[in-house]
Amino acid sequence: MGAIKPDQFMISFNETVGVVYAARKGRLKTTTPKHAKALNDCLEQYFEGKLSDSDKEKLEDYMEDSFRDSKDLPTETVPDLTERGVLRRIELLIANECNLNCKYCYAHGGTYRIRERRMLPDEAETYLRELLIGKYRYVEIITFFGGEPTLCPDTIERVCEFFETGVRNGTFEKIPVFLMVSNGTLIDEKMAQIIHRFHIGVTVSVDGPQEINDLLRVDAAGAGTFSRVSKGIENLVNAGSPPILLEATYTTRHKELGYTKEDIRNYLADHFQVKKVMAADCTSGGTDERLAYTDWDIHTGKDGEMMTEEVRYAVDCLKQKEISPIGCDACFGSILLMPDGDIYPCHSFVGHAEYRMACFREGHFDFSDYERVLQKFMNLNKFQHPRCTDCWAKAVCLFCPAEILLEKNTECISASCHTRRAAQKYAILKCAEDGLKRKKERG
Repeated sequence: MGAIKPDQFMISFNETVGVVYAARKGRLKTTTPKHAKALNDCLEQYFEGKLSDSDKEKLEDYMEDSFRDSKDLPTETVPDLTERGVLRRIELLIANECNLNCKYCYAHGGTYRIRERRMLPDEAETYLRELLIGKYRYVEIITFFGGEPTLCPDTIERVCEFFETGVRNGTFEKIPVFLMVSNGTLIDEKMAQIIHRFHIGVTVSVDGPQEINDLLRVDAAGAGTFSRVSKGIENLVNAGSPPILLEATYTTRHKELGYTKEDIRNYLADHFQVKKVMAADCTSGGTDERLAYTDWDIHTGKDGEMMTEEVRYAVDCLKQKEISPIGCDACFGSILLMPDGDIYPCHSFVGHAEYRMACFREGHFDFSDYERVLQKFMNLNKFQHPRCTDCWAKAVCLFCPAEILLEKNTECISASCHTRRAAQKYAILKCAEDGLKRKKERG
């Protein structure tokens, strides 16, 4: 097979199983932990130049023979917005305004440092009608985002009704999955009923017990919000639509007060009786950079199941017959729509005018800037970008374009890559472990 390249194989093991993952082929094979460790040691020595020529040749032949029956997967052709009939996601930034003033907010109180505005119901319907009808068969996911989206319950209701009507009259093939990210404090009975009626999956932000939450998640007057969040969650439960996820932002204050991420996850899961909880690092301190905390760990649920989107993406990739040259499909199949009709790849790019893809003018969307923005994203091709070329994980990596295009701190980018590789390694090992378990059950 010739020289082994760094991006060809990943080997991992635990006390139960070993796995050899051939990244270019999208294949993994299980083995014993002892054998996997020996192979991993050999590969490390191979790349460090510590093997003799004869041992190098033997290892190359062995790895080639192990996957001789598998061909390299072809690279997927990724259509852009103008070439596809389905949009995967539209983030509707219903309001770049928030009723809270969380101390670590990366969006500067939900405003993104631009003029505050709310999307009115008629505006939302006009935007969606002009953007979608006659161009897309359906949208897979609609995410209500902010700021705080529940500032605009009537707009949320109108958007959901727009798609329901579109499916009834044959304009769209199916109704999107509706999702929402909310601080929970404005979810009254009316909002909870709207959420339940349209099956909106709500992620509620809450940072742990009242002691820590009310230090960080405060309103404009500086008052804590735990009791209001609790009431919002109670309203959701009473309406029959409990949150699908609770998300905490883990800061230096958590650590100073003796709370671990596991403490926070366990408390929130038990206190609110919600199965899925995530504790995410505070990567930006907002108005107080002292709150920033990053240890780049892997977040697990109480049952040990990984709670990262990267892991789910990795598992999906292992089932594919092609390798995608992109990770996140922002700009290609996912967009963010602002209250004034501006369109960006996602909320991470709001406030960066150079990444505005389109704007709403005189009743129509002007996409004249799209090709320029698209080219920047195409330059992140995982098979060509210098950060990715030698990485085994690129075939299963859901990297964030904003981290590369906007982040100037190379140390943070490297740490993020390290975390993603760890998550992907976990997912691949878990797949191998589950496969071995099913094999034993079949006898």
